[in-house]
Amino acid sequence: MTPPRWRRVGVPHGWRSVVLLVVLVGAGLAWIGWPLWDSLTAPDRAQAQAEAPWLMAALVCGLFALAVALWLDAGRRLDALAVLASLIVANTVVRSVLSPSANGVELVHALPLLAGMAAGAPAGFLVGAGSALLSTIAVGEPAATLPTQALVWGLSGMLGGLLWRMRPRAAWLASLPLALLAGLGSGVLLNLMGWGQEPGTTLTSFFRGLPPSEAAARLWSYTLETSLVYDLTRGVTTALVLAVVGHPLLVALRRGAGSDAVPVPVVPREAIEPYSIDRREDRSRLDRLWNEGDRP
Repeated sequence: MTPPRWRRVGVPHGWRSVVLLVVLVGAGLAWIGWPLWDSLTAPDRAQAQAEAPWLMAALVCGLFALAVALWLDAGRRLDALAVLASLIVANTVVRSVLSPSANGVELVHALPLLAGMAAGAPAGFLVGAGSALLSTIAVGEPAATLPTQALVWGLSGMLGGLLWRMRPRAAWLASLPLALLAGLGSGVLLNLMGWGQEPGTTLTSFFRGLPPSEAAARLWSYTLETSLVYDLTRGVTTALVLAVVGHPLLVALRRGAGSDAVPVPVVPREAIEPYSIDRREDRSRLDRLWNEGDRP
């Protein structure tokens, strides 16, 4: 008898989406971190605004390609993408109803983190960056900083992918400190939007020609001086949302994305012995004759 073949039901991502994610994140971080790795040639504000439409177009094309790759990796199942699309819409509604305030209270990083925890890093990045683009169109006019903001939201979702292979309860507990890290890291990256485009003369200002280590030290000092409280508030807010609704939502999302499914055997037709098929047919024939004999 031929041994059964095995398949995995609902695998949320594969090599296509992972490769695209690496390309998107690598290119995005290279752009955002330009003032750090080459402060001498980093673009100023005028150059950044002029290149923003091209960056936006590249990001939209990259997200579309990532969605197609996820669809292919999931076995061309539209239901897997439907879960992610629902999360993008839900996060857009969250931002529209509960818009980020000036005190750092933001609720928009929780769902991307949950998407990464439920379906992997590519899915988390798609939900984060996609909801940043859609919600910005819904609540206001896109600005030149939108590509950077979308990338930061996507990175928050990608962090959730670190917990994808953990059991739901363990992943939920681990997501609480991860939310704090995401809040602090997103603040540092968001600071790069303005800090690297406005050279100054203070000890925390951006200055052209600095080596990468000195530029990074100045950026961190600038963050401590200007936005650390807001960044920690963002992280604490995200952690509180996850603490309250994270576990049930994670279980439901994993069920919808199929990432908790287990391998099931696929028995080919030729693996069934011929005599077994004959016995089933004889049994069916005898049952039919017996039933006909009972009729008046």
